[in-house]
Amino acid sequence: MNTTQKIAIIGAGPMALYTVKGLLNGEARLNITIFDAADQVGCGMPYRAGMNADYMYCNAFSREIPSITRPLVSWLHDQDDAFLARWDLDRTDIDARDFYPRVLLGDYLTSEFSDLCDAGRHAGHDIRVLPAHEVVDVVPTGGSVTLDVATPDGKSVFAFDKVLLATGHVWPSSPQLGTADLVSPWPYTNITDQPAGDIGVLGSSLSAIDVVVALGQEHGAFTEENDKVSWFPETGQEALAITMVSHKGIIPEPDFYYPFPYERLIHLNPEAVMAEVAKGPQALLERVFGLLLAELNEVAPDYMAALGPQAQSIDGFSDAYFLHRETIGGLRALRETLQAAVKSKEMKETQHHRYALLRGHENFELILEHLNEDDWTLFNEKLMPVFGDCYAAIPHISVRRVLALYDAGVLRIAPTGTESSIKNNAAGGVTVTTVDGDIDVDALIDARGQASAGLPDLPFASLVDALADPDSNLMEPFRLDLTDAADGSVYCLAMPQILKRHPFSQGLPNCDDLGRIVAKDILGTL
Repeated sequence: MNTTQKIAIIGAGPMALYTVKGLLNGEARLNITIFDAADQVGCGMPYRAGMNADYMYCNAFSREIPSITRPLVSWLHDQDDAFLARWDLDRTDIDARDFYPRVLLGDYLTSEFSDLCDAGRHAGHDIRVLPAHEVVDVVPTGGSVTLDVATPDGKSVFAFDKVLLATGHVWPSSPQLGTADLVSPWPYTNITDQPAGDIGVLGSSLSAIDVVVALGQEHGAFTEENDKVSWFPETGQEALAITMVSHKGIIPEPDFYYPFPYERLIHLNPEAVMAEVAKGPQALLERVFGLLLAELNEVAPDYMAALGPQAQSIDGFSDAYFLHRETIGGLRALRETLQAAVKSKEMKETQHHRYALLRGHENFELILEHLNEDDWTLFNEKLMPVFGDCYAAIPHISVRRVLALYDAGVLRIAPTGTESSIKNNAAGGVTVTTVDGDIDVDALIDARGQASAGLPDLPFASLVDALADPDSNLMEPFRLDLTDAADGSVYCLAMPQILKRHPFSQGLPNCDDLGRIVAKDILGTL
């Protein structure tokens, strides 16, 4: 076994962290160098202090976050009282089903990154972590890969046998939609720097809710009494008015109870899905959708009856689902759905249709690489929006803060519909066309989340030039297909590129899954 090959990982966030965890599970002695442009390693942009505010929450509860050297709750119990006090936590409050702020998770990931690397070194691996080292180009040459790196001391060149791109999320500093100038939500001070006035928020998922809560925190105060949250503006900030604008004008539902470890679905399970994959790509989407229908019809017959007969086909299911959501959804109904979700947790009773759809998207993930282009287009148009709405469940504290702003009369949500337009206006703001007419806002914050991108959009010019087929889809085990002249070994887990064909790949559990796939392939070649 060859154990002298050198491995580089570009990026030191969660994707790198979980890949290193996978690599260290092998028997080979490894030589790993990890580069990151930032000074802080381990946490990644979505969990980094300064990029995120302390009150922005992760929507995966503690036990769903894959352990690294120890589970999150164990790590929390190991922290001193001063750390817990900073987060208003008592040791008796620590619970495996609780949700925690993203910056707190960043502290956990940073700590675990250090502990994991120390454990790897103790086991005989050579592991170097180089913060403030920005890789500016990746150059495959022959059987090796050269990295051009901007270091604190100037430009340096490093050579490796295998390279993994784990560069995380990419956010434009000045986003645009058509000709309209938008405001980036990162860092969060872009949000809190907005003066009280008419503020638009583009999107309605957790990222958008974080923006809304940040505006509330900046221009007023939330007060909590038991489960009741109220909001009051600060003196002089009474002009705050927030409009969330999204295609359908609905907000994801509050988090609900479901068993963990997860219970196996009856019909839509991995074995059944892979049996359909084995039959070939023809009508694959239709066949797996049939498994979803069988699941929903069995576990949630009343729900399916409410959707109506049109929900029994792919074309009709999405329309029926969102018509039902729009009928009961919106800010006015959010309190009722919160009450149902709270009851679900108190009684430990699963909302069966939501659980089937939540787990169902994981099993649909198994077929995405095998779909023909027509089915891929149909999936994106009809089913992806449903799954995206379902797995974006919101922590209850965030829901209560949204309701507090709604009750205070400063928050509304407006559907744009299919004929929307967004453009700059003469007053220096943005005009949004909605189903209810034009809305003028002083600024429109882009909270739509990470967009997908193709391989040619990678920020490494020499690597892009070396791609055998730049327009190809990125497939497992995520090793790039390079020209014969380049013939290096480069893996890509950069988030925008992964999302293009793997739209469910965001989140820490996904980082763990993807990291294990790449680690297994790398170890298999040593």
